[in-house]
This record gives sequence, structure tokens and C-alpha cells, in this order.
Amino acid sequence: MSQQEVDLRKLAEGRVGRVLNQKWSLDRLIDVGGMAAVYAATHRNGNRVAVKVLHPTFPKKSNVRERFLREGYLANKVGHPGAVSVLDDDTTEDGMVFLVMELLEGESLEGLLQRAGGLLGWQHVLAVADQVLDVFAAAHDRGVIHRDIKPANLFLTKEGQVKVLDFGLARLKESDPKTALTGVGVVMGTTSYMPPEQARGKWDLIDGRTDLFALGAVMFRCLSGRVVHEADSPADRMVAAMTRPARSLGTVAPLAPAALVHVVDTALSFEMNNRWPDAHAMQRAVRQVYALLAAHDAQPDTRPAAKVPAASGSVDVQFSSKGSDGASIQVDLSDMNIASRMDLPGDHALGIDDMLSIPPELMDRLPEVSAILVEDVLSRADIVIEPHDGPKGPKK
Repeated sequence: MSQQEVDLRKLAEGRVGRVLNQKWSLDRLIDVGGMAAVYAATHRNGNRVAVKVLHPTFPKKSNVRERFLREGYLANKVGHPGAVSVLDDDTTEDGMVFLVMELLEGESLEGLLQRAGGLLGWQHVLAVADQVLDVFAAAHDRGVIHRDIKPANLFLTKEGQVKVLDFGLARLKESDPKTALTGVGVVMGTTSYMPPEQARGKWDLIDGRTDLFALGAVMFRCLSGRVVHEADSPADRMVAAMTRPARSLGTVAPLAPAALVHVVDTALSFEMNNRWPDAHAMQRAVRQVYALLAAHDAQPDTRPAAKVPAASGSVDVQFSSKGSDGASIQVDLSDMNIASRMDLPGDHALGIDDMLSIPPELMDRLPEVSAILVEDVLSRADIVIEPHDGPKGPKK
């Protein structure tokens, strides 16, 4: 941690107990980021919320303040329950800018990955991706591009919902380039999840496919334990993002089913026109792969089971819900260890043709069990996956 980060955290901790504008009591520091600090807070009427305070290190006349306040308008413009709700924005008498947001209970995908040893199972990765893509579909249809999708900005609630956080770098696609807050050639975002057009600062090329690349990079990390471009520094990763196509998921997760590799690799295509055309198309592919792998995974495995430590309080668990056709869906998690189980016989051969042959009615199964899977992975993430190939955590 740099000295600046230490100083910002100390400053943020010192605000705990302060009451903003005689209304919002800052109860507890939740996190400190590069732009702001987030607190659990209570309104004077007893309502519990989250308050996000912009660091005072940014000049009052800088466009950072405008971008920070714009986060609320763009997040609310998405109009989807998976986008975090911003309830208010205000400025204190001493010039401190803050947002009031819904208070979430759960954990970020970044925190979950660290607890899980760097890898998640394909069931859980596809469940998270499906919910994120649902938010993308709503956002992109309204012209809102997030531009900073990464594990730290995806929050898994205890109710099994995935929330997309931090629309501070988001942009309206129809914005006039002359009045845009991000100038041409200015690079903003997170290098490990950044597509080439964003790394090059080509903001006129940014569209929904930029977010799809970032989600593909998140899936890549969750399934392999590695980032797309491994390098010695963020600057080196930036150069790699600008100049080198992403490697295939299959090169670092060789046991991954071909259909799953296809979904991730297509999202990570260097050329934008080779990616999924929109969130709807990628979501359809994600649901096809889930239905395909879930049906295959249900077949009996005659080989000895891998030795994976049991999760306390998470054995022999079954959930039931109703499908779109009214039939009962049983989700048995008693033998669904958090490992990806990509090594079942024949899994690797499950390819694009198999994915495309999935009946439409089976594609409804993922959204119906998605919340169950997200709840499950939050409760079971203390199991450390021992991958057949690759490290236990992402290489920096």
C-alpha cells in the first residue's frame, strides 16, 4: 500500500461518527477506493444506507467531481434491479461531495475469489455472468456503457442477486464528444479487464461490446485463476491490451469444455466485430452452455470422486423452484463441489454444435436457479479449489 493510500484510509477512518448535513450518520467504513470511501450509514429517520464520499484530494473544479455525481444519474437511468440504486447526492458545507446509495449485504466477486483461492466453478461463473448480462442488456439498450467492469465492481448479495457497482466511469453512447468528460487519448479503466479500444483511448469506438470484453476477462480469471494479459506492471498490461489479442481460455484451462471456451474467447476477441454483437446474444450463449453442461454433469461419473474438503453447513443441500413451464426444478448442491469439475469424461468435446442444439425451454433453467447458485457460492467459498492446471490465485 502506497503512502497516499495509507493517508486516504486514515482520513476516511477519521470520518466515522460524523453526521453529514444533519441527516446521514457515518457508522462504519466499508471500503476505500481510488476515487472515494464508502460507509455504512443511517439516516436520522433510521433508514440504513451506504454513503460514498469523494476523496478531497480532487480539485473542486476538476471533472472528477462531475463524473462522480453523474454516477447516480447513469446508474438510475439503467432502470434494472441489478444496478445499484443511488438515492441522493449532496455536498457538505465544507465542500465534501457524497452519494447516498442502497446498502448491500454480501461480498464483492473480488473478495469471493480471494476467499475461494482464485477459482470458481463453471456453474457459479455462468450464473454470475447471466445476471450481469441482464444488467448490460438494460444499460446498453439505454445507451449506458459501464467501462469499468471487474470483480471488485460486481457484488453478490446474500439474497443471490448480482449487483453492478460504480458507474463513475460510465458513459452515454450518444454523448457529444465535444462535451464528453473523457477526452480522446485519455485512458481510464482497469488494465486487467480492458479491451484494446479502451486501452488506446479510442472513446469514439466504445460501445456495449467493450463491456462484454471486460466480462469475458472476468470469466477468464474466475475459470483459470489468471488474468488475460500477465505482465510485470500495469503499464506493461496496458501495452499488451493495446497490441496483443487475448489468449484462449483453453490454453490456461485445457480441460474446459469447448463450448465454454467459445463463449469466453468470443467475448475477448481483439476485433470488436468478432465479439458477441450485444449482451442479449452473449446471454443466450451463456444459457445454452449452462444447459448443456448441467445436462452432461447430471450423468453418472464412475471414476473416484476428487477429495475436496466439505463446506461446513453446506452438505446434502437441495433447493426446489418452479420452472417457466410450471415443473419443479431440483438443484442438488450436495455433490456440486465448488471446483469446476471440467474433467468429467467427454466434457472437453462438448462444443459449439452441442451448445446450439440445446432446446429453448432448457435455456430458461439458468435464470431460474441463478440466485440459488450465487447464494451457494457465497456460503461455500472457503473451500480452496485445487486446480489441475494453473495457480491458486491470479498472477499479477
